[in-house]
Amino acid sequence: MTHLRRRAALAVQGLACAFLLLFSAPAQALSTDDATRFVTKLVDTAVNDVIGAPLPQAQKEERFRKLFVEAADIPGIAAFVIGREWRSATPEQKTRFIDLFEDVSILTWISHLEEYKNVKIEVTGAYADKSDVFVESQVAATDGKPIPIVWRVQERPGSRIKLIDVVIEANSMLINTRKQYASVMKRDGGLAGLMASLEKMRADLRSGKTPEPLPKQ
Repeated sequence: MTHLRRRAALAVQGLACAFLLLFSAPAQALSTDDATRFVTKLVDTAVNDVIGAPLPQAQKEERFRKLFVEAADIPGIAAFVIGREWRSATPEQKTRFIDLFEDVSILTWISHLEEYKNVKIEVTGAYADKSDVFVESQVAATDGKPIPIVWRVQERPGSRIKLIDVVIEANSMLINTRKQYASVMKRDGGLAGLMASLEKMRADLRSGKTPEPLPKQ
């Protein structure tokens, strides 16, 4: 993979991470057409109303935060990415972790806006599997090899469509985040250690510094 291709992949991963959702409610039947419209609108809104909008950085962050909070089942994501640690966490720890996860996700994405400007995602098809719909798309790369992206969505009670995972070149963003967090918790002493790492990341991002990356799997 060339340097530009890696940058494109990282840009899409940042966008994908911002929309990751979890199985926090029973899924209902969903048509491929509705799922495709949902993904297309979600991407278009992020690209046109946030990335490409002629706004100060603070306003872009505000717009993206609103989009993220509306689209994402943030408590559900939090419960999944820290696994069994969630069950033993206190209500105060859960609230603190949710806030950290939301802030770090948003600030990370916002810090890469210049890379996202050249990312163009083309929806190419969709197929259903039980209660899930997989919307297929791709990102053009300068080396001529498109980057495949699959958006997995479900319909929840109240006809709410939710994105539960994004798979980029066969890598699930939801699963990768869970593995990274598991490594940090093993290294740094559980949930408290992970939250300390996320707090440092948040502080670095807010001050314009590049935070240390989480362990790779």
